[in-house]
Amino acid sequence: MSIPVSTAEIAADAWVDAEPSRAWSSLDATAKRERLLCAAGRVFARDGLDAAMPTVAAEAGAGVASLYRQFPSKHELLATLVVRRLEQIADAAEEATAREGDHWTALTEMLWTIVDRTSGDDFLGEARILVAEHPEVAAATDRATDALERLMAAARAEGRLRADATTLDLRLLFAATRAAKQVEPEAWRRMLALLIDALDAGA
Repeated sequence: MSIPVSTAEIAADAWVDAEPSRAWSSLDATAKRERLLCAAGRVFARDGLDAAMPTVAAEAGAGVASLYRQFPSKHELLATLVVRRLEQIADAAEEATAREGDHWTALTEMLWTIVDRTSGDDFLGEARILVAEHPEVAAATDRATDALERLMAAARAEGRLRADATTLDLRLLFAATRAAKQVEPEAWRRMLALLIDALDAGA
């Protein structure tokens, strides 16, 4: 399989505040929550999960009390970030399933997009383990799993996805691409291409 040139935005861009020039005091509650989430994404991507809550607040230009009003603990903040990523995966899988014909191509394009977009926030893989029992994370995990299973079933029915492939294989794929970046920053591209080939019944 050829390795496509990425056209998706890197994850670092996903954590950019839509209105960075606006003062904190001028934001409504929804915009404040979004600014805090974006700041948390940048901080944890840069400093790891050990980063302190005051660092997140400072990144957002907010007081620590403002951060804790939105997210009572780091656990809640991490859970919210993980839920957002899982919902993005579920949305992408549902959109791919709704496409007419060739669900194998829809599946592989989705995988390239997801891995590319998460290239700068690998901390979410570790965070997901820490907050796996959180009710909202569990619900988002179920939704994402169901959406991926439907997409895989459609690709399997077309004869392109190997018969024994499961959503666990996709989780292993995501983990392997994260690990590849630790060896060489751009190695995830080759790793992903190899793993997609392994899922292809026609390879």
